[in-house]
Amino acid sequence: MKKTALFRLCLGLTSLCALYVTTAKADMRTLTDQQGRSLKADVLSVENGKVKIKRDDGQTFELPLATLSEADQQSLKQWAEKAAAEIPSGAVIIELSRGVFDSTKKEDIGSITTEENWGYSLTASNRTNKPIKNLKIEYALFVKPDLEPGKDSTSSKLKRSTGTTTIPEIAAGSKIVVRTDSVKIYKQKLKPGWVWGKTGGEEKLRDTLYGIWMKAYVGDQIVVETVSPDGLSRTEKGP
Repeated sequence: MKKTALFRLCLGLTSLCALYVTTAKADMRTLTDQQGRSLKADVLSVENGKVKIKRDDGQTFELPLATLSEADQQSLKQWAEKAAAEIPSGAVIIELSRGVFDSTKKEDIGSITTEENWGYSLTASNRTNKPIKNLKIEYALFVKPDLEPGKDSTSSKLKRSTGTTTIPEIAAGSKIVVRTDSVKIYKQKLKPGWVWGKTGGEEKLRDTLYGIWMKAYVGDQIVVETVSPDGLSRTEKGP
């Protein structure tokens, strides 16, 4: 009876280790009890001095952490701390809204030129029950220039501008709005009766804030990555 109990305990501990591996990355460990017996199992959780494991036969057990060897106890505690520090998938959501931050207009003899500062508002939501600290957001903004009146600018090379912003803390269940840096967008419109050189007709020139590639980090962990539009990931480099 005692041997069976000890063996199950060791199995339970091994399963616990596997669980935390599954939380971050699937893994299997070999754990040893105080009597020197060892086994392999999947770890489910480590909490309140107990470990929960799942054996190969599908049975789960919750056992005192103290029944394991000192080395395994320390290893499991470190593993649990690391797993607890990781942000679960979907815990942070960042919504993007593109728009004009401000603009100025200049009128010449034959045209009107508008200089606009465009960027993105980023709404970061914390869906966990604890604060998220030091959310670092790196981004690249892409501008499509309109180089010549009357011609399609889809083949123009995109201009790239990068930046970084950090949110010190997002309280549990709350959201914070921050802005990216802005990029300059130029629009030029001819006045009635004026034409662009030999192209003739009334033409307009307009640059476009084409898209964004954004990555959000907590420590070294990427918690959100967004590319808009999707095609940017095939032709451009991220932040």
